[in-house]
Formats: sequence, C-alpha cells, structure tokens
Amino acid sequence: MSGNQQFIEEGKTIDTVEIEIINDRQQQTHFTSFGGMEMEDFIRPLVNHCASRPNTVAVLLIDRTKELLTGKDLFDVIIYAVVTDQESSEQSRHFYVQGMRIGLFMVDESLFRKRMLSEANAFQLLTGSEVLFERDHYMESIKKETVACDHKMRMGMKFAELIQSFSLGKNLFEDGHYLDAYDLLVNSLHDLARFALMEKGIEAETALWKQIKKNEPEILKLFEELIKSEEPIEKRLELLFLASSFFIYSKTLKGSEHILELMNEHEIWNYEMISHHPQIKLYGSSLGTLLEYLIEKELIIPIQVESAFNGIYERYYQVKKTC
Repeated sequence: MSGNQQFIEEGKTIDTVEIEIINDRQQQTHFTSFGGMEMEDFIRPLVNHCASRPNTVAVLLIDRTKELLTGKDLFDVIIYAVVTDQESSEQSRHFYVQGMRIGLFMVDESLFRKRMLSEANAFQLLTGSEVLFERDHYMESIKKETVACDHKMRMGMKFAELIQSFSLGKNLFEDGHYLDAYDLLVNSLHDLARFALMEKGIEAETALWKQIKKNEPEILKLFEELIKSEEPIEKRLELLFLASSFFIYSKTLKGSEHILELMNEHEIWNYEMISHHPQIKLYGSSLGTLLEYLIEKELIIPIQVESAFNGIYERYYQVKKTC
C-alpha cells in the first residue's frame, strides 16, 4: 500500500483494516473458488480501496446473486460500497479477472438509506449480503430502521413515485412531447405493477410482467396496449393515459393511507412541517407532486394562512375529515 493511504479510524491503518475485513473472517465466510484461487484473493484490493476512504460507511459483498439487485445481475460478485458526500448519487465500475465478473457500486448514503426503507427487496439484500466493513455499526442501525419501516409506508412511497412519473408524463403529452411522454408512461406502468404486487404482499421479481400476468392481468393489458397497438402514438397515449388514470385512482386510498394517517396527527401543516416529518421526508422529490394529486382528489384541503408579509398568504394542508 502507498505511504499516503489515509487512516480508516484513529489508530487503524489500511493494513489493519485489511486484516479485519477479510483475514479475520475467513473462518466465517465461504468464498467461491475461481480458477483455483479463492474469491478473496481477487476482491481484496477492491474492498480495501473502498474501506480506506474516510467517507465510506459500509462495504457489502453479494456473491453470485441474480435476485438481490435489479439491473446488477450481470456479475458473479458485487461489491456494494456506501459512502457519504459523494458528488453523484451512484458510481459504478466493472472488473473482469480470471473468468470472474465483478461489479463495484459506490452509492451515496442518503440514496442507500432511502432504498433500504422503500424497496421491496431491501430485507433480502440486507440478509443475503456479507458485511465486509462498517463504520460505527452503520449496517446494524440500517437493519433496525428497515425492520421498523412498515409495509404501509413502503406502499406510500411507491405510490408517490407512481404519481410523480404519471403526472410528468401526462404534462409532457399535453405539451406535445410524445416520445418523452411514452417513456414516462412505461415507467408509470412499471410503478403501478410493482405497487399492485406490494398491495397483495408479493415481492416484485426481475420477471415483473410474468408476475403481473398471474396477479394483475388488467395492468398487463394496459402495458401491452401501449407497446403493441398499431394506433398512432398520439392516439395511443391519449387512450392509455385516460385508462391508466382510472386504474391509479382505484389505488389512491390504499396508496395514500400512510401519509394521510400521519397528517391526521395535526390539524394543519405547512410544507416545511410535512417535508421534515421523519417518515414523510423519505418520500423525497415525489412529495410535492403527491400532495397536489391528493388535493385534486379532494383528500387534502389547501388552506391559506396569513403570513408576516402584507397581502401574502402561506399555504397550509389539512386532511379532509372524511379520510
């Protein structure tokens, strides 16, 4: 190792971390053999590279998995590093050595935390991966938060994502941007499909539409109509946005149950109060669009409250009493 390697923690050099990460866990972990060499021989430099960075809070190893991370099933091994203060939300590098395909993914801590609390496969990731390095018991705290995050909250977050993609797609369609609207409608139908499975307590798999065909065939019909119809794209989008809106509306009470229950804790809320609530803030960028949708569906009432500025009113939000 180079002499300018930074310390991982006070009193620990990269050599110390190397021993802690791999050598002390050899008896606990079974590593796959590639070409007569143990996997640890290949991954050691990559793991140490991640762990030596002062902003790394955890390094996970996922061995030969296809189910845990959608879109990352092209690898024999995945090294998943959770970091703070990263410029981009996710960085990736692909490696190939001795016939073994390795994916190195460095994910910003805030994005990782949101994924763990919102995605259906979070528990599978946490239990199916090996923690090679963690700082200040980071993964232990994440596991506790994930267990505490109930199913209703996950459904609310997924519904908010659905509303955001659908609303943006519909706006683009109305502005004549048909290809962009098409792309977002496809995303919306994927979100709708995953929400429908969550509603039934079914975990979404890579073969999503195979599951939907069995459990929610009407959603599959919408998707097939969008991609297979011979109608002009403008007509296709017009019909599918209309049909999808009715289907989404049928899911609204279930999808908004979490946020409406939380907002019933107070009579009225301003946006800052809502966006800083410990659970609601995890809705992220989807929150504003969701609130507008719930106002449109008359589940939330907007209220004007006089502000400190003459003639300017602050907007507050109140759950409709029948909710």
